[in-house]
Amino acid sequence: MSFRLLTTSRPAAFAGAALTTAFFTTSTVYADEAITRPVKKSLYDPPAPEPSVSTPESHTRTPTPTDRLAVHIGTARRFVTAHAALAQREIDSAFSKYLSVESTVTSTIASLAPPRSSEEKVVPGLLYVAVSTMAGSILVRRRMLPIRVVTPLVVAVGAGWYFMPETSRNVGDLVWEWEKKVPQVAETHLAVREGVEKSIRESARVLVESRKAVDGVVTDARRTVEGWVKKSGGDN
Repeated sequence: MSFRLLTTSRPAAFAGAALTTAFFTTSTVYADEAITRPVKKSLYDPPAPEPSVSTPESHTRTPTPTDRLAVHIGTARRFVTAHAALAQREIDSAFSKYLSVESTVTSTIASLAPPRSSEEKVVPGLLYVAVSTMAGSILVRRRMLPIRVVTPLVVAVGAGWYFMPETSRNVGDLVWEWEKKVPQVAETHLAVREGVEKSIRESARVLVESRKAVDGVVTDARRTVEGWVKKSGGDN
């Protein structure tokens, strides 16, 4: 009797233990799933506010007198540096222009001198021209103002062409090159030059004709006198 009860209760005990194990296992699985499974948010739920992170840099710091002094020093240094660089560029540009002008003047003066193969000397020629100009101004010092101004210039130009022909030619070519840059001045120069050359040609022609006329008159007068002398000698 007791053996039968033992054999009959043993399967029931096993069944109870299996059900208890399955219950706790299922509960544990559901609990794990509830912990690990993400909760779906509803579309109508308001967005959660983002947490504000406060850092030490986010707080505004009042500049100290040292900071303000550093800012002013930096601004002044940048200002001085910029203007110093600008002044340096201006000085370099002005010096370059000076060197260019100096080179141009030097080459121009050198081009006016006569060649080395020439016998013309610059220093004595300039002295002769200066003395001639002073003599011309002395001769007309009591004349009218236009004559006092024009005569020394004419004498200087004539003396230059006489004592320094090659240098005068070089100076004339240089002046002509400068005058060509201004068409009005060049045209006036050509007109004056043509007028002077025409006057010189007319003066030379008149002088030749006058000399011929004088020679003719002198020849006729001499023949007349010779005829008178012959007649007076024949009468004697």
